[in-house]
Parts: sequence; structure tokens; C-alpha cells
Amino acid sequence: MKSKFNWRSFISFGLTWSLLIIFISGIVLYISPAGRYANWVNWKVTGFTKEGWAAIHTFFSITFVVLSVFHLFTINWTAFWSYIKSKTKAGINKKKELAISTVLTLIFFLGIIYAVPPFRYVADFGEYMAGTWEKSEQVGPAAPVAHAELLTINELAFQLKFGNVDEFSRKFTANGIVFENTDKQTLQEIARQNNTTPAEIYQKVTKKSGNEKPGAGMGRKTVENLAEETGITVEELIKTLGTHNITAEKGQTIRQVGDNNNISPKEIMDFLKK
Repeated sequence: MKSKFNWRSFISFGLTWSLLIIFISGIVLYISPAGRYANWVNWKVTGFTKEGWAAIHTFFSITFVVLSVFHLFTINWTAFWSYIKSKTKAGINKKKELAISTVLTLIFFLGIIYAVPPFRYVADFGEYMAGTWEKSEQVGPAAPVAHAELLTINELAFQLKFGNVDEFSRKFTANGIVFENTDKQTLQEIARQNNTTPAEIYQKVTKKSGNEKPGAGMGRKTVENLAEETGITVEELIKTLGTHNITAEKGQTIRQVGDNNNISPKEIMDFLKK
């Protein structure tokens, strides 16, 4: 015969698992980096981001409370209420214990609220552990502003003082970064779409053309030289570049064209190959 489902055991197991997960997620969140950095580099522990760990901690905290209520009111309510009534009468006479527990509770509560020692040290240690991630990982350049991952391409172009959003978004395309909208998609959403991090995208699109070794010799060539090498007329080359919002004139070097359009010679060549 099948045994009857034991709700007492089910709830007890659920409370145990929930408590264990709350404990682990609480430690991870305690030592995790600040959100501005965690989101910028897509920080993860065991495959979960900081947002993921926060969601896990919140969900299982709620689960623990719900199971605790069920445990109390559906399984042990009669015994619990009888215990409370019997102990309340006796507990009234324990004035010293009541006073000490009340005072300690107030001390802990006010100590945490006003961040006084030794309670402040717990928070300080958590902040110290959070700061060590930024110093140790060194993942790409720092964000230009706090929570830059929440900026759109338009907003980021404004922060970086790009005169033309088209010039800036063109750098995304030249680096193989897929995006759908410059005014709605955030850098974090674009990073997820491209299976990378906001920091890595920012590093690519803000890289100075002078630091790019590929195409360094190409920069000395003129528009005429490039047209001859690609087998088209100068007018056709200038028109092709114009379709990508790249302005060029006869007699200019590719380096000059790149500098005028905030783009590298290599990126110009990438557009011509498409």
C-alpha cells in the first residue's frame, strides 16, 4: 500500500532547503560587488548574476515565511497556542529576562540603523569585500558614468560627447555588434543580445584609432589610392562611404577621413568589404 503523503515532513524538508539557500545566497550577496560594477562586467558566481542571486534570495525568503506559517497554523497551531497561554502566565513573572531581551533587541536595531560600532564593522567589511572585485578582476575599462549599462546608444553618445549619433552607432556595426534601436535598447540589453558584457562593448567602440595597429599603413593612403586598389572610381568610393554616413573628399588620406568621422582606417575598409 502507498503511504499517505506526509505534509509535516514535506514542510520540514522545504524549510530546511529554503534556509540553506537563503544562507548561501545571503553570503554571496554580502560579498558581491556593487551593482554598477556587477552589471558592467556581467559578474557571475556559479552561473548566476547578482540580480539572479538577489531573485533567488528573495524567492526562497518568501518561501521560508510561507512554509513557516503553514507549519505553525496547520500543523502545530493547537500545541503552539496552548504553549503560549501556559508560558505567558509564567513569563509575566520573568521581568528581568523580558527587560534584557527587549533592551538587547533595541540596541541591535538602533545600532544597525545608526551604523555605530560594532554593527558598522559588519557593513564596512561587506563594502570592503565588494570593492575587492573591482581591484582584482580588472575587466575592461571603467564605466564612463555610474550605471552606464542602463544608457542607450544615444545617451552614451551624448555622455561621450560624440557630435553625431550615426558616427557612434557606426562603430557598433563596424565591430560586429548587433543592435536594434539606438534610442530604446540599453547597453546591457545589447550586450546580452551579443553574448558579451557592457564593458567589452564599451572597450571596442571607444578604442582610439591610433591604438589600432591593423590599418596603420592604410591611413597614409589617399582616397584615390584606395579607389584604385578596390577597382572602383573615386566618385563610387565616396558614394559608397556616404551610404554609411562617412564623409570623404578627394585628396584626403584615409587617416584624415577616419579622424573627421571618428572612425579608424580599418573600420573604413570593413565597410567597403561589405
